[in-house]
Amino acid sequence: MWEKEGVQDRAERDPLWKEIAKLRRLGGDETDERFPEIVADSWTRCLADYHLRPDRLPPATVLDRSEIRSLTDTYDELLAIVSPEVDKLFERLVENEFLVSFASPEGVFLLFRCGQKYLRDMTKCGVLPGSMWAEEQQGTNGVGTCLALGKGVIIAGKQHYGTAIRSLTCITAPVRNSGAIKGVLNLTTACSDDARTNRLLQDIVTRAARRVESSYFNHMHRHSILIHLSQAATSGDLAEEGRLAVDSAGRIIAGSPHVATLTGFPIDDLIGKSLDEAFDLDVPLCNIRPQKPIGLILKGKPIQGIISFPERLSRAPAGRPTVAVAQTNLSGFRLVEEELRIDPMTSMTLDKATRLLNARVPLLIWGESGTGKTTFARLAALRSFGNAGDLVHIDCATFAVQSAISPPVQRALLRDRACLILDRLEELDDNGQKALLNLLENDLHLGCGQKGVIALAATDLDEMRKDGKLRPGLLHRLKGGAIVLPPLRNSPDLEGVVNNLLTIELRHLCKPGLSLDNDARLLLLKYHWPGNMRELRNALRHAAILADGPIIRLEHLPVDVVSEIARKDLTARSQSEASRIEAALRYNGGNVSSTARYLGISRATLYRKIQIQKSRKSAQNASKD
Repeated sequence: MWEKEGVQDRAERDPLWKEIAKLRRLGGDETDERFPEIVADSWTRCLADYHLRPDRLPPATVLDRSEIRSLTDTYDELLAIVSPEVDKLFERLVENEFLVSFASPEGVFLLFRCGQKYLRDMTKCGVLPGSMWAEEQQGTNGVGTCLALGKGVIIAGKQHYGTAIRSLTCITAPVRNSGAIKGVLNLTTACSDDARTNRLLQDIVTRAARRVESSYFNHMHRHSILIHLSQAATSGDLAEEGRLAVDSAGRIIAGSPHVATLTGFPIDDLIGKSLDEAFDLDVPLCNIRPQKPIGLILKGKPIQGIISFPERLSRAPAGRPTVAVAQTNLSGFRLVEEELRIDPMTSMTLDKATRLLNARVPLLIWGESGTGKTTFARLAALRSFGNAGDLVHIDCATFAVQSAISPPVQRALLRDRACLILDRLEELDDNGQKALLNLLENDLHLGCGQKGVIALAATDLDEMRKDGKLRPGLLHRLKGGAIVLPPLRNSPDLEGVVNNLLTIELRHLCKPGLSLDNDARLLLLKYHWPGNMRELRNALRHAAILADGPIIRLEHLPVDVVSEIARKDLTARSQSEASRIEAALRYNGGNVSSTARYLGISRATLYRKIQIQKSRKSAQNASKD
C-alpha cells in the first residue's frame, strides 16, 4: 500500500517512518519518492528490529579462506550446478558492466563473475568475493532482502539502506529446494532508474534460478522416477519445467518449486499421492514409455509430462563438468630437482623464476615441446611454496569452459598456499580463454598474495595474439615474468646433459653399470634433438633396455636417431656442426629461414656456415682428386 503515498505522507502518521525519512535526507535523498512496499518494510526492519543506522554500517564482513572453503565444501553439489549458469549469465552481460554472483543461504558470495574494470568499482563499495550481505548486518540490499523475504527483489540506488552501496542496483532471485532457500542469484550494476530494464533483467535472473532449481532437483532425486511437467509438450527450457520425484511404488515424494506455478496447487497437496490419484492415469506407470510426452490431467487442468527412469549406472551430477585438473601436494615433488639438470645457466634462470614467483608475479614459461617446462615449473613452485604448498595443474588442451569455475578448482585455489600451472596454453580455445580470464580476474582475489600462476607454452604467444588466436587480456594477465627454456640443441654442455639423464634412467631401470661406447656417445652429441629433453630421455631409456651387456652401442639406440647420422663419419668431431645443420635443414624441409629460427641463429649466420661446409667439401674432393 505504501506505493500509493509519499514519504512525507507516511511520516506524518508513522513515527518510525518519520525517523526513516530523516535518515534518507541525511543520506542525501531529498526526494519524496515512494518506496516499493518490500523496500519500506525492509527499512523498517533495519531500524526497528536490527537497530542499524545507514551512516554507521560497517563494511561487509569478508570471510577468510578457511571459512570460505568450509562453505564451498558444504554447498559443493549445488555450486557444481550453479557455476555454468552464472558463467552463461556473465557471458550474456559481459559487454555491459555487471557483476554476476551467487550467494549462500548465509548471504556470502561464493561465486563471483565481474569484469576487471567494474571490479574496481565493486571493491570500493565493499562488494568482494567472500563478502557477507545478510540483511540483519548490511541492511536493505538485493541478496539480504531476497533471503529475508524468500523471493526475488530489485533494490535500486537509494533504496539500499547502507550509504556505501547506493550507487548500485541489485537484482536477485532465490534458488529453492524442498521448501528452503539454497542460495541467491544476483545481478549488480551501476544505479539504474529504468524500471522496465530492471524488470527485464529480473526475468532473466529468475529464469536462470529456475534452471538451477530443476537441475539441482534432478541431481538430488537422480535415483527416483522423475516427471517433467510443462505447459508445452517440448518446452526445451528448464526454466519452463517443473519436476516431480516418484518412488518405486508410484507415489510422489518431492516436487521442484516451479511445480506450484505450473499447476496452481501447492506441492504439499501432491506429495504422498500416487500418480494415478494425482493425474487420473488410466495406464500403469510401468507401461508408460520414458522420454515420450504424455497428456496429464491435474484436478481438471491439462498439463504435459515426460517420465524418465533412473539410470542403473552411476553418473556425474547434472551440470558438473569434466575437469582436466590434477591437484597434488608439492611434497610429492621432493625428487623433482634430479629430473632437471641444474647447470649454471639453468640455475640462474630458476633463481629468477623463484624470485618472481615469491613476489606472486605470474610466470610465462616458453619453450619447445620436451624442453622440461613442466618439471621446471614444478621445481620453481616447490622452491617458492615449500612442501606444504598445493599444486593445481590444468591441461589447457582438454580444458572445458566450465572447468575454471568448477568447485574442484575453486576449492584448490582456496588453499592457504597454492600454485596454478596452466599447461599447453597455446591449445586453449576461445571459450576456454574467456573462462580462464574470468578465473584469473575474480577467483584469485581470494587469499590475495598466497596464489602463484605459471603458464606453459610451446609456441610464441605474442604471434598468436597478433594473429587473433589469443586474447590480449589473457596474455597480459599471464606475462608478468617471461622465462625462455632453450632447446637441447643449443645447450652449452650437451655431453653433461646426456650423462645426467643416462644416470637417472639407469637408476630407474636398476642398471647402474651401463655406459656408452664412443660411437653411441658421438651420435647422441651430433643429433639435433627436435623432441629435446623428452626425446633424449626416451632414446636413452630405449638403449638401456635393449643393452644386454655393460656397453650401450649404436644398435641399441632408436633407428630414427641413428638413420639421421649413420652416413656420417662418427669419429670426426669436426663434422658435428655440419651434421646438425644438415639434419635441421631436412627437418624443416630445406627452408633456410625456418632452420635458422630452429637453430637459434640468424639467416646470415646460417648461410655463412653452409658456405663454409660447402667450401670444406670442395677442398676435400679436390684433395682426393
